[in-house]
Amino acid sequence: MIEGLVTYFQFDKLGFFKRNTDGSDYSENLTIEELLSNLKEWFDSRINIRDTLMWDDETPGYSNRKRVYIKSIKKNEETEDYMLVLWRAVGNGDGVYGIPADTSLNDNSLYNANDATDNADVIWGEPAYFWFIPSRNSFATIKFTKSVTDTQLLNTFISDFVKLQSTLRQKRVEEHERENGSIYLSVSFPSENENCNLWFRSSSRMFTKVTEGADLATMARDITHFVKRDVVAARGEPEQTWERLFNNLPFVSATTTKETRNVEVVIEARPTVPELQEVFQTYNDTYAGGIDKWVNVGFKKEGAGRTVWLNEYVIKNFLPMPTGNDSGHYSPEHLFNALYLVRDRLIAPLGSESIVEDEVA
Repeated sequence: MIEGLVTYFQFDKLGFFKRNTDGSDYSENLTIEELLSNLKEWFDSRINIRDTLMWDDETPGYSNRKRVYIKSIKKNEETEDYMLVLWRAVGNGDGVYGIPADTSLNDNSLYNANDATDNADVIWGEPAYFWFIPSRNSFATIKFTKSVTDTQLLNTFISDFVKLQSTLRQKRVEEHERENGSIYLSVSFPSENENCNLWFRSSSRMFTKVTEGADLATMARDITHFVKRDVVAARGEPEQTWERLFNNLPFVSATTTKETRNVEVVIEARPTVPELQEVFQTYNDTYAGGIDKWVNVGFKKEGAGRTVWLNEYVIKNFLPMPTGNDSGHYSPEHLFNALYLVRDRLIAPLGSESIVEDEVA
């Protein structure tokens, strides 16, 4: 049995905003159902995976952006949940899987980078699984060994869709020139109730056991060191080693196998509250938090001997998945089937725990 790590988030901002002269915000909110319904309608009108990129090289200001495609999106009509699988394109396929660029949208075939592709046009990348629960104004990332979790990627993706492709409301699109001569797009939305233009914002907050500013201030005040654990190749070029990335800081422990080394670095730190918030915000997107039992980030407190690991603060759960999928990738149908008997248990934390704000896209 394979388990997917489920980590919970809630949308903090999802809609159209304007900052007033007095510093207050005027907003016209967008529901998750409205957003995802429009996204699915747009996805269903695409021909192949390549067509699901929100922009092309001719879109001003987007040519150097990270390419993110929609692998699939599906709604469970019984629960009204959505499953969104994004495909984050990476490199040229070194050790990853790929989607044929001209594959139909209902084709689940993948290429292994280690196998021959017969000169096919392949989009090499990694999947990111997002489970949306509109009834709770929430969503969850589902992390498997061969997938990524990236809520910043999700917020940026949603923003790109609303600005460039959605039919949710009228848009005002303008091209502007920066001081260096480059051109970029400015996309605003006429207000439905005010005589003004609004700008779209999407941000999310992770469900954690520490939420209040006072709690974070107390925690930050007592931290003396951050601790990072990772798994690296036992052999590699000097300029690519983990030690170099951390300026040759000493190892606290190092367990060597034939192929990998478990490393742990302790770094002196006195974080501010915003810096500690940032650690929480990026933790889920960077570390396995349970998929790999070694990889983790934590901190040491004044006068305390043990390391406090961040996964002790993150509210998480596990989704059991049946084995038998050689690629380790899953369709929305597989994920909904796995959720069928455990959904009530998995969404239980959404009604009782509080949250830490994530970054605005």
